[in-house]
Amino acid sequence: MSEKKKPLLHEILAIEQEYKANAERARNQSIETFRSKQKHFTGMRRTFRPFAVDEQMGDEGGERLEAETRLVKTVAEELEQMLKSVSEAVDLGYQIDQANTRAKADIVIDDDVIAKDVPATFLLQLEKRLREIRAVLKEIPCFDPVRLWSLDPGADKKYVLRAEPVTTIRKQRTKKYNVMYEATKEHPAQVDIVEIEEPIGEIRSYEWTGMLSPGSKTAILEQLEKLLSAVKTARSRANIVVVDNEKKIARKLFNYLLKPIND
Repeated sequence: MSEKKKPLLHEILAIEQEYKANAERARNQSIETFRSKQKHFTGMRRTFRPFAVDEQMGDEGGERLEAETRLVKTVAEELEQMLKSVSEAVDLGYQIDQANTRAKADIVIDDDVIAKDVPATFLLQLEKRLREIRAVLKEIPCFDPVRLWSLDPGADKKYVLRAEPVTTIRKQRTKKYNVMYEATKEHPAQVDIVEIEEPIGEIRSYEWTGMLSPGSKTAILEQLEKLLSAVKTARSRANIVVVDNEKKIARKLFNYLLKPIND
């Protein structure tokens, strides 16, 4: 007879939440029962025995039942039932963590091993952190790609770019006098006054930026997606480890817990 196949870690992880939900439901039901259904844990019988009876009227002597309620369950039974669901969740968690001590995989990108034997639990955390970093990277500001930028070798910070200087002419509004007709003995000169913008100098604008180019931003995001994909793949490989579902711990713990009412 072949040995029963043991589950893989990813198979156990798929049902972990269901077991936790069952345990939570059982706990809540027990709390509700203990709070509002205490009559379930009690039984009662009330009888009456008359001191004298009229036998001619057909009355019978002896003890007579007047009222009775049945005991539905005991506290011990309620605890045992609740702890059964909790035990399944506890044992499953125990088996998962036992397997996680052996669940490891390499992070590989384009056949290059970035990190070796990374624990599955850390890979899960790392995936979350990389998603958080991606949200930041998407907000990176970029400089105007139309302008010409080059690394500034004299900058005191890393990755500072300098744009080609922009030259503009500064002008000043002034008046120009055009003599239309020269003055004569009979008439004064006729002059036409025109306002003009006269160049008075040259302005050179210099600009630096610490922003990234759109291409660099795209490249970084692509790198992150590769890394995130590699981490997901590694986590999937790590979770192929076999789980020993014969390992149990809950019964030992809860036997100790219920010792005062089981002895």
